[in-house]
Amino acid sequence: MTLRPSAFSWHVTPILLAALAMGGPVRAETLNQAFEQALQVDGKLKASERQIGAAQSAVDAAQGLSLPSFAVDAAYNHWSEAPAVQATVPMLGTLQMPVMEVNGGVYRAGVSVPLYTSGALSRNTQAAEATLGAARSDTERTRQDLKLQVAEAYINVLRARSLLALAESGVQTLASHLKDVNAYLDKGLVARNDQLAAQAASDNARQDRIRARTAVQIAESAYNRLLGRPLTQPVAIDEITLTPADLATPDPGRTRSEVTALIRQTEALRAQSEAARAQGGPQVVLSGGFNQMDNRYLAKEGLWNVAVGLHWSIFDGGVHRSQADALAARADAVAAQRADAETQVALQQHADRLLVDEAAARTEAAQSAVTQADENLRVARDRYQSGVGTNTEVLDAETLRLKSHNNLSNARYDHALAVQRLKRAFDAL
Repeated sequence: MTLRPSAFSWHVTPILLAALAMGGPVRAETLNQAFEQALQVDGKLKASERQIGAAQSAVDAAQGLSLPSFAVDAAYNHWSEAPAVQATVPMLGTLQMPVMEVNGGVYRAGVSVPLYTSGALSRNTQAAEATLGAARSDTERTRQDLKLQVAEAYINVLRARSLLALAESGVQTLASHLKDVNAYLDKGLVARNDQLAAQAASDNARQDRIRARTAVQIAESAYNRLLGRPLTQPVAIDEITLTPADLATPDPGRTRSEVTALIRQTEALRAQSEAARAQGGPQVVLSGGFNQMDNRYLAKEGLWNVAVGLHWSIFDGGVHRSQADALAARADAVAAQRADAETQVALQQHADRLLVDEAAARTEAAQSAVTQADENLRVARDRYQSGVGTNTEVLDAETLRLKSHNNLSNARYDHALAVQRLKRAFDAL
């Protein structure tokens, strides 16, 4: 497969030409395969997923606070002297009776369970669950952003390669025209300035080709980085094709992950505020266990006990109230951010729809312009070879052809990219 000097082939890329020349099979990567590879290696996504694990552990911890807890305590005491009780006995005077040994151990195994916490435990659990939801939304946002970055890099490679192919065709066209000009100059049929103008245009075309090759290398390196590959690894990708499903309008009722994360953060902060306020209320705990004391003065060293404890911070200097107010204020701030984010999302979705329509319309117009520009170059070269046209007409026709094909390439890839961005705007990538 070769490129005609006066025509640009949309589907031919340098890597395909190389593969066909070697006679080997082409194992090109699709955009979906690129998505899968990037999702497996991206460091930001892995870090975000770790945050989900941390948030899940926090939920488990909050739920565990309401369950019975079993603990074992042990202490070994050494007193300066044996503790004793003093009693005054008639006729005997004051007597002291030891109640503990100078050295002794105290051991306890017990269970405790909160009976009432003024709602603190349930609010802490709600806060942890809301934080988990926010972490999941943040991970989805990271995933969507990564896929859009991959789509942009993928399309940039295709765009750069198409422009390189166009630059190659420009070099071939101008080299062929320069050959015609030199032949006419040798016969004295054209002026010297025709040859100079054609040579300058040919040299400029080679410079454009050099820049286009560099752009391809940069685009491929950026693509490889996102997929966790060596920057210089050869890139083989398929031409992107849009299916009816790609062009379908995304679900407008779906809430963007950024907005969902802010909703969950607001819920978490409000629950934390209520939990902080509840900590200043009555706290009732049921406990029971077995106590063992190494004390030979006791009639029985091992004793069971059951207790109900009450703690109520009547006055704490306003600490719990102030903490609750601070968390509530932060919740209000996040809620305000959510309102702003919703308007930004709506604007982005609207703008992306317009850009999709614009790129589609540009593609149709550019397709017609390409047909006309190709024919215009053919006619200009025929006229020049017949002696009735000018060198300027040919060079202008080639400039118009390159511009028309460049516009068509950009319109097509702008359309493909706009579709990907519209899908991202609805979290549908």
